Amino acid sequence: MQGNEQRRILIVDDEAGLRDLLRINLEHEGFSVLEAESGAQGLQMVRDHHPDLMILDVMMPEMDGWEVCRRLREFSQIPVLMLTARTQSKDIVTGLESGADDYLTKPFNMDELTARIRALLRRVPSPRRPIVAGGGDIMIDKQKREVLVRGEPIDLTPTEYDLLLLLAEHAGAVLDHETLLRGVWGHEYTKDNDYLKVYIWHLRRKIEQDPREPKLLLTEWGVGYRLAP
Repeated sequence: MQGNEQRRILIVDDEAGLRDLLRINLEHEGFSVLEAESGAQGLQMVRDHHPDLMILDVMMPEMDGWEVCRRLREFSQIPVLMLTARTQSKDIVTGLESGADDYLTKPFNMDELTARIRALLRRVPSPRRPIVAGGGDIMIDKQKREVLVRGEPIDLTPTEYDLLLLLAEHAGAVLDHETLLRGVWGHEYTKDNDYLKVYIWHLRRKIEQDPREPKLLLTEWGVGYRLAP
């Protein structure tokens, strides 16, 4: 199917039969699938292969899904969908507090599983796919922290990069001053609009053909700024 662009799903489950069932169905839906039969193997595969999402069984020997999730969150923020035969609310809360993003109780409907996966992936861009904005003029490779403007690499300070990235991740939407200040500098800077204006000007000098007539990084007067989609 179109639309998934080979998003990579890692299945971590000690039951080979369930892994096979999930793999067949997910590949039919257009996903690329990786498998791990233990928590330790799953954590290593995240480091080695950078999947877009993990399907994680709770009840596994040696290292249960809760522990896997806690260890995963030490180095990765990929979405985690937990599978559990337990329906007690305290077990579900334990999973979410461990860092899971969603859960599904066994037995489950495959259509519901696929819908949950798509919903989680819509929230998170693929870590391997560049972010494109400004009508294609701006391309950001998050893995390399590289920014191309009209095909040419540009040098940005860490703060300029963080500001541009935040705007690019919400390209087309207006981000108000407080959201930008909090997202880049932290809560203590949320009233420093003049501080933000300085960095917007720095960015425009680097990405606009004419900084005084911006076409990419636009001001929404009295509200905030918007990066052209």
